[in-house]
Amino acid sequence: MNKQEAQKLVEVELEKSADKFDPVECVILEEETIEKQWGWVFFYQAKSYFETGDFREMLGGNAPIIVNRNTGELFHTGTAHEVEHYISEYEAKLPANT
Repeated sequence: MNKQEAQKLVEVELEKSADKFDPVECVILEEETIEKQWGWVFFYQAKSYFETGDFREMLGGNAPIIVNRNTGELFHTGTAHEVEHYISEYEAKLPANT
């Protein structure tokens, strides 16, 4: 799996999980994507905030999503800790040869 395919998985996931009554279009923040040997960590934000910079349009609680390049598995992180915490947590669960 390449980065573009992984990003598409995240975009589909964001569309699937959107509020049906108040959908917010999101964009991947490509310059913030973290690449690891096992995959990527994708950050996202409301498209309206990305385009305008208006803080009233900003999403809150939008935790990064990890995509495993070998399995296509998506792992939703959290917002209580820095992203490095969730990356370490994810890496600890990977098989040793990954």
